[in-house]
Amino acid sequence: MLISGFNLAGGNYHRARRESIVATVLVVLLALLLIGQIVFWAAARREEATVASRLARMEGELQRHQEQVRATLAGIPGDVIKHHEARVATFNQILEASSFSWTALLLELERSVPPAVFLSEIHPDLATGVVRLRGVARSFDDLTLLLRGLEQRMVFRDVYLLRQAERKAQGHGPEGLDFEASLLYQGRGQ
Repeated sequence: MLISGFNLAGGNYHRARRESIVATVLVVLLALLLIGQIVFWAAARREEATVASRLARMEGELQRHQEQVRATLAGIPGDVIKHHEARVATFNQILEASSFSWTALLLELERSVPPAVFLSEIHPDLATGVVRLRGVARSFDDLTLLLRGLEQRMVFRDVYLLRQAERKAQGHGPEGLDFEASLLYQGRGQ
């Protein structure tokens, strides 16, 4: 009796055919990825060449402009340049002074100065932020209270007592201690 449709090699044939189709699909997929990579690489090389030519052109223009500036500066007398540099420095100082907030500094000092201490002079150095204070305290304890109060404020740092001297009552002035203190004010940009 002959059984039709029964083939012992059929399973291997189907498996081999499936594996060859999968392998073919993988090869085609890898080939497509390789072609895509080559296209991307070529586009990147073209872009790199374009950027390099633009950069070279810009560097050439920059060099020409620098030569023009040197030639122009060579024709200007030195005293005129110094005069304009001094004016620029003055304008920079004016800009720094206009950005300094006296209100913020005075508010912080008001919060730190005890009632028995009188400030007579406040000198801020706008470039460094150092503030020099001069004044009179009724006693050494009041002066110590002032220094501690300044140190406790977050906007003041490096508080130093520079000078103190006993002051005798003269006419309308109070008796106590003349003092001079220095501190670093960090609230300049506010």
